[in-house]
Amino acid sequence: MVTSRSLVSPGRAVPVGLMLAAAISACASSEDTPMSDSPPEVIADSLIALWIDSLGGMETYEAFRSASYTITTVIYDTLSGRTRRMRPRYVWIKRGPDGQATRVERWEGDDFITQGFNGRDAWATMNGEMLPDTAKDWREVRYVAGDLYYWPGLPYKLRDDGVFLHYLGMVNRPGAELRADPTSARQALPDDGYHAIAVTFGENVGDHQDAWAYYFAPGEGFPTEVTYIEDGRTDLNRIIWGPTERFGGIDYPFVKRRDWITESGKRTKALVVSEVVINPEIPQEMFERPEM
Repeated sequence: MVTSRSLVSPGRAVPVGLMLAAAISACASSEDTPMSDSPPEVIADSLIALWIDSLGGMETYEAFRSASYTITTVIYDTLSGRTRRMRPRYVWIKRGPDGQATRVERWEGDDFITQGFNGRDAWATMNGEMLPDTAKDWREVRYVAGDLYYWPGLPYKLRDDGVFLHYLGMVNRPGAELRADPTSARQALPDDGYHAIAVTFGENVGDHQDAWAYYFAPGEGFPTEVTYIEDGRTDLNRIIWGPTERFGGIDYPFVKRRDWITESGKRTKALVVSEVVINPEIPQEMFERPEM
């Protein structure tokens, strides 16, 4: 496995990458065929470059300053396929003076939760009252803020310093196709396999060392599936990507839906994006800790 963007010392990225490669290799086809005679690092870079180019190039991301959107978590019953519950979150993100800023508002029963991060400091309130920094909603702010900023930033953020791309060859995806009807038969996967890229991070990049993999059908600019292993865990999470829609005057791309599925293809969860506004004017005060 060859690293293509060794811009900082890889630190923990190598062992995490090896763990992910081992998980994926169990699903590899019997005849792994390279995309070309190019070195693995060139193939990895070219696949990400194709994805970026298909979205309008890096200038699209450079023109992105802020966004507001609603992201709704939908939980499914794997036996019937029916929706069990839904939870919307109302999100604002912005490139602020201190870095990536995020604000999230949501309901938990009768309680209204607000979480904020201004690029330096995190905070959280419940029903307008400041929560202590030991509260779960406060402790998870940085992870939530990074997550809600990271997803709209793909694939551009795969060009960040300290991001390592590892081409794993032509492999099968780790399980069946998405089964919207859980009573349907297990669907077969294509025989020709997918280009797989593992993504790991340098020692000082981000708050977690999650390990990711992206699966590209030959000739396709967008990934069909994304998988990840959370830092400190070994179970593989599978995500099927839905269509990408462009918004605002800069045609900024958002993936409108992502489905989490089991190895057998049953849907367990979806994240559905709606009400997207690109580059709205968002006061910096929205991300700052309120005075109490």
